[in-house]
Amino acid sequence: MEKPSILTVTLNPAIDTVYRLEYLKTGSSTRTKNPLKSAGGKGLNVTRVLSILGERVTATGFLGGSNGTFIRNELAKLGVRDEYVQIAGETRQCLAFIDSRNNQTEVLEEGPFISNVEQEELRHRLRILIPEAEILIVSGSLPFGVSSSLYQWMIREAKNHGVKVLLDTSGEALAESLLLGPYLIKPNREELEGILGRSCQREEEIWKAMEKIAENGIEVVIVSDGERGSLVYYKGEKLKVITAEIRAVSAVGSGDSFVAGYAAGLSKGYSIRDTLVLASACGAANALEERTGYINLQNLNTLIEQISINSTWSGSL
Repeated sequence: MEKPSILTVTLNPAIDTVYRLEYLKTGSSTRTKNPLKSAGGKGLNVTRVLSILGERVTATGFLGGSNGTFIRNELAKLGVRDEYVQIAGETRQCLAFIDSRNNQTEVLEEGPFISNVEQEELRHRLRILIPEAEILIVSGSLPFGVSSSLYQWMIREAKNHGVKVLLDTSGEALAESLLLGPYLIKPNREELEGILGRSCQREEEIWKAMEKIAENGIEVVIVSDGERGSLVYYKGEKLKVITAEIRAVSAVGSGDSFVAGYAAGLSKGYSIRDTLVLASACGAANALEERTGYINLQNLNTLIEQISINSTWSGSL
């Protein structure tokens, strides 16, 4: 079997179902047509976009029950190598209701409990899979029974084998993993403020916070700011990504698509600027779609031409 270049980890996957409605009225019945159902969770969104980009991907994490079977079937359709651990619990479902004004209401299940035995089985698989990979992408929230120490273990294991870790999580899981020095983190502004324990009103405050975080040995710190693009601190250089102007259908999954684009650029040996252009274009392409964690390659190629990278400063503050 051909060795994979990219390994994705999704510990708390879900079936994501999107319902398009005229309006959502509580306390009564609402009819809808053709719900969109997909294998979800941040890491699975990343996996799907990487597959569309033509990358070789292996996916792992925890799956269980009939929902887990649905996700395994989706991975098979994508041609992704499935290394998920089968668990006793049922993989969660997440529902999104979008009305005619594009207001989105979500109902998110918390997910199953993961036993110590199931966690140890994942560690066993990762000891085999990580050395085969060039890039490890760890995305999303932690399920019941799992502490952030599992993320920390993955980062250490990957770094021991020279594998770059792209960590896209938030809260305690992110804060407690910073000292391990993953290759890349990508908080949004709110998540950055959560790490700092204070607000960042001015852009210069954000840059200073990013520089401080990078001192942990993190090569790439990206703070996403929605339609305004992204701020990137890369090896002492400050880069601003000016994203394409689009009429978004749904921005859900755009951050995951950005991570997928970055990983693809990294895998192909692109420069930092070309990698960021691809990443930003993937994020924008996802926002043009109703489906979460999905891009159209024709749209992607058009968007790539519309993205610019500005270098605002280099050196030390």
